[in-house]
Amino acid sequence: MPYRVEVYIGSDNDSRKICESYLKKVKEWADATFPEGYTLLRGEGCYKGLSEDSILINSLSLYDISIQHRLKELKQDLKQESILIVKSVVEYELI
Repeated sequence: MPYRVEVYIGSDNDSRKICESYLKKVKEWADATFPEGYTLLRGEGCYKGLSEDSILINSLSLYDISIQHRLKELKQDLKQESILIVKSVVEYELI
């Protein structure tokens, strides 16, 4: 059963911006976590009433992958209060 995994990551808590070194850490984490591929989108989010730069990582997997341990490491490395993960069972076709 295929899954879509979405990871929502906020910006640096002090600047509310995403600098190159912060983005590099996120990309290195995503490369190691989703070796089959992923999509990274940058945008603006709102957390607890404050606007900030945000990152959304979206990946498809043929099975339910467990990444909580890796997410806890990323959360600590980025000094985040929380990181949101959403897993959904999906149907998809490659055309």
